[in-house]
Amino acid sequence: MAAARRRRRLSHGRGRRSLAARVRRSLVALTLTGLACVAAYAGLRSAGFRPRWEVEAPASVTPGELPGRGAAALSPQAAAPPPTVVRVEADPPLPEYGRPAQGRFERIEFETYGDGRPVRSNSAVAEEWRALGLVLSFESYTADAPSPHVLDARGYLPEHASMHALGPPLSGDLGLEVGVIHLDFPGRPRRVAFTLFGPDLIDSFLVIVWSGGERLPEATAAHSPDTRYGTDGNPDAGQATYSPGGRARFRAELVVVGAAGGIDRISLDGWGPPGHILLLDHLEIDP
Repeated sequence: MAAARRRRRLSHGRGRRSLAARVRRSLVALTLTGLACVAAYAGLRSAGFRPRWEVEAPASVTPGELPGRGAAALSPQAAAPPPTVVRVEADPPLPEYGRPAQGRFERIEFETYGDGRPVRSNSAVAEEWRALGLVLSFESYTADAPSPHVLDARGYLPEHASMHALGPPLSGDLGLEVGVIHLDFPGRPRRVAFTLFGPDLIDSFLVIVWSGGERLPEATAAHSPDTRYGTDGNPDAGQATYSPGGRARFRAELVVVGAAGGIDRISLDGWGPPGHILLLDHLEIDP
């Protein structure tokens, strides 16, 4: 009997030690999983991916008064909690314009409005360049903003780039909205070219083209490095990547769109996933 009691005590002791070991292993596994998730999230943040892009502006500064690079220019560093979004793919209605190849060649730099007035930084724009053949709008499933903004984008652009670029709406202290920028062309030009800036970890910047009421193949928009913005500001480097503010790398792409039937609309889709910023500059409209 004594021997049996000793065997039971030994068996119970081993069971308790085995249970404690399993609990310890489970805790270690959970801890490692949590650390891996935190590291992955931090990596995405440093790479420039955002459901919403934040600004680092003091609460007392209004969006229209954001200072430049040395103070609190738009920054790719901060992020808001991601919204829960189910995106439904649907082509938005297109305006009805006339025959193709109307108007004349125009180049828009987004430093002045169509009438020659200097642009107001971080302000909504829509028909300010209609006389030059451009109408703008914005589509989002997480925001009600109907128009993109002309941004003081020096926090995202190469150091030798111009000050302003066309981008998504700036929603006060919440940052830049995620969505799609639509460029409509009343003159239905047969060629449009522009420079896109965005995070280099996005494999392909999605540019959607419509002509004659139909969505054209993605190959209609030809992408190539814009070597005016070479690596680290060197235009002879043969590349077009840079680090805004020393953070994750961005790249500059020259996009050329051609459609013999005339271009109705070009959409810049920053939805992702993950949602990311797209900025546009140096727009050329060629009938």
